[in-house]
Amino acid sequence: MTARRAQWHARGYGGPITHVALDYGLTLTSSLDPVDLMTGMRPVTPQAKAAVRALDEVGVTLALVSETGPGRDRRPALRAAGLDALFEGRVYLSHELGLTKASRLFYRHVLDDLGIQPGELLVCGNNLRTDVAVPARLRIRAVLLGSQTARYKLPPNTTLITRIGDLPDLLTGKRTLHA
Repeated sequence: MTARRAQWHARGYGGPITHVALDYGLTLTSSLDPVDLMTGMRPVTPQAKAAVRALDEVGVTLALVSETGPGRDRRPALRAAGLDALFEGRVYLSHELGLTKASRLFYRHVLDDLGIQPGELLVCGNNLRTDVAVPARLRIRAVLLGSQTARYKLPPNTTLITRIGDLPDLLTGKRTLHA
């Protein structure tokens, strides 16, 4: 853990974040990209690949949390992006767990499986309800990837980013300047 990350999180956020769980659809992907015929889903964007690698370099343990149906395994897409080793054994798909991300039990399972407390996990996704509000109710830190207008809808103690590339800077406390 870098000193910057520890300092930033110890101050107002309950201690250091050791794990980051990322949503797949429209968090690591873009609706502008066509579905890859080999994986059956949209590919991970170059910006998301860079962000995931930067998160790994920061020293957090990565996990994937995704709302899926049968036959919608995200692992082939992670493999195609060259990121599968960074998520090894930490891919949580709703259809495999028999739970939706709208259920607190989904995130309780993730915490228990990772062997961590809620304050050690940060969840980032594009869905205000399932990626932010539900984890926040469990005292998991949450980041919404969305437009600036979404900031008015955020639950307490959650954060908004407008680009996935901002997430590593958020963890390290760097100030990101972009148009």
